[in-house]
Amino acid sequence: MMKPTKIFLLSAGLAVILGACGQRGAQAGSAEVNDSTATAAGSDSIENANENIVSVETVKYEKSDSTAEVSILVQWPMEGNKALVDSLRHHIANLLESEIDGPKAIETYGESLFESLSEDWHSVYDEMEPEARMGAFSKTHDITVLAETDHYITYHYQTYMYGGGAHGYTTEVGFTFRKSDGRQIPLLTETESPQLASLIKEGVRGFFSGDAEKPYTDEELLEFLFIEEVSALNHIPLPVNPPYLTKTGLVMLYTQYEIGPYSSGIISFEIPFDKIRPFLTTEAKALIE
Repeated sequence: MMKPTKIFLLSAGLAVILGACGQRGAQAGSAEVNDSTATAAGSDSIENANENIVSVETVKYEKSDSTAEVSILVQWPMEGNKALVDSLRHHIANLLESEIDGPKAIETYGESLFESLSEDWHSVYDEMEPEARMGAFSKTHDITVLAETDHYITYHYQTYMYGGGAHGYTTEVGFTFRKSDGRQIPLLTETESPQLASLIKEGVRGFFSGDAEKPYTDEELLEFLFIEEVSALNHIPLPVNPPYLTKTGLVMLYTQYEIGPYSSGIISFEIPFDKIRPFLTTEAKALIE
């Protein structure tokens, strides 16, 4: 049986460093109560007469009790360009850190992950009084197709982990694959350009301002970021993770704590193709023509 990486109790200090996606409620009752629920893998196939479109099978797995919660949603590539399908499958397996080779293996992985989380919960809380126990340990994986054209496909990945302590931790990222060969190509060039830095600054501003009639000033924007001087807003670094393509633009996404505190959440924004085109690589421009 595939054994996923165990998730251990986070100390209070480490939990503050890692960040959160919402507070977990206190555990009510004893862990000995067997209230587990499970939903087996589904099989919603998405097919298309266009041979250049990747057909996928949507696999769902959910199981929970008082000690562990697991939720998995994966759009598994079934048919399409072999190099692309193989690349996508390999990438999904890497994201799950397991030897996944098909929909059934995802269900097996979910069962193993649930058992691992439950074992970890018991190892931490069995010796504690019921009122001192916290919520179930949990893990979610959401791997879905975000955008697809004749030339590229972009997958979106979001995962949440809670292993004790005050908070859990969320990771979100996107990956664009070229259809002709299944490769993830570099998308940006001229990354030191002041003009690109200006687009990033305005993207961050737009993220926090939302639909407000009056966007935040530079001074107000500082309150949301690990930046102390207004001048530094002109030099916000690129995200650690590579950008990715939608059908209408390029998305930049910063992980929790990358440029702002926990309260700022996961900062992301899309730059339309007409604005980002001068900073795209030749290979990237060929994808969006």
